[in-house]
Amino acid sequence: MQTLTVKTRSHEETRSVAERLGRALRGGEVLALCGDLGAGKTTFVQGLAAGMGVRSRVTSPTFILINEHLAENGLRLVHVDAYRLAEQATLADAATFGLTDLLTGPDGDERTVLAIEWADRIAALLPADLLRIELVIDLEEPDARTIRLTATGERSAEALHSLPIA
Repeated sequence: MQTLTVKTRSHEETRSVAERLGRALRGGEVLALCGDLGAGKTTFVQGLAAGMGVRSRVTSPTFILINEHLAENGLRLVHVDAYRLAEQATLADAATFGLTDLLTGPDGDERTVLAIEWADRIAALLPADLLRIELVIDLEEPDARTIRLTATGERSAEALHSLPIA
């Protein structure tokens, strides 16, 4: 496992880190976003989408569970929000809205980036190789975030190494 920790002081800085990551993605990555309500998971995905070249509006799919966005470079961003799923969702729960197809396809879809908010709710269903992105609110500075990116496999490590953080 490899970890990179970044401190941001505003929503714009958080989005900028995500944009840089979005530019580094090549497809086939699974991003597991974790953090409390209001930690910036959707803001992070919006920046990720911008970096990938997605021009459509990115909002949280809390009630519909999955949104798909096409990027100008041919990549597809699949944005999942697992908040409304029961704690420790089962494979059957995930199958009802197609998540298992996205997670268990043969070696994944090489042109798709899967970004999952509240990924801890479906942790047992996630692949071994993913980029865990934990956003933590700074209690003394409410707009500040600590972003911890942890790569758990070869593909996610490659994405993490490609991330140009200054």
